Amino acid sequence: MALSDEEKLKKFADEAMSDAEKISEEIKSNTKREFQEKLEDGERKLLSQMNGYVKHETEKIKKETGLAISQAEIKVKQDYFRYIDSVSSQVFENMAEKLGKFMESDDYEAYLFECCGNVIKKTGANIDIFYAPKDEYVMTGKVKERLGKLFDISQTELKKDETIKTGGLRFFDHERNILINDVFDEKSERAKKLLNSIIGPQFTAINKEG
Repeated sequence: MALSDEEKLKKFADEAMSDAEKISEEIKSNTKREFQEKLEDGERKLLSQMNGYVKHETEKIKKETGLAISQAEIKVKQDYFRYIDSVSSQVFENMAEKLGKFMESDDYEAYLFECCGNVIKKTGANIDIFYAPKDEYVMTGKVKERLGKLFDISQTELKKDETIKTGGLRFFDHERNILINDVFDEKSERAKKLLNSIIGPQFTAINKEG
């Protein structure tokens, strides 16, 4: 039975649509395959297969890809430093909280006394002891009194130091002309550097494995 003009037109349209879909799928498949081959084979295969205009386009693509990779590397580094900052902040916020509680306890007074006593035992009493302004009462009171019972501290000077913000002590040995640092602020900075030096290589190793 012969097809009507309308049926012929519909059949033609269906065939054209089917062909178009096949061509579209072939284009998608070929594009995906070629892109994968380029990624896997790299520059050697690209340069051996292309010349003239294609080579020019390839070089342009390479530059654009290189820029994208550089931007990605920058983002990874930024994310890494944000990660380091986040970890450091969390660790040292917890440490600052514990340190604050410690400095409010009687153990802090005992700590200051022990530090002074240990340094005097090693260096002698001809030293300057620098303390934070907020520790003046305990240093010039109980700590000095306890030290006086154990050592001759007539050559020992206790000095308030505005640069010591958190706590701890700094000592200057006059005979040896050396500075002994036991200030919490600077200990914290050293601890931060140590933490970063530990986290950094581990993060890099994880990235390489990934």
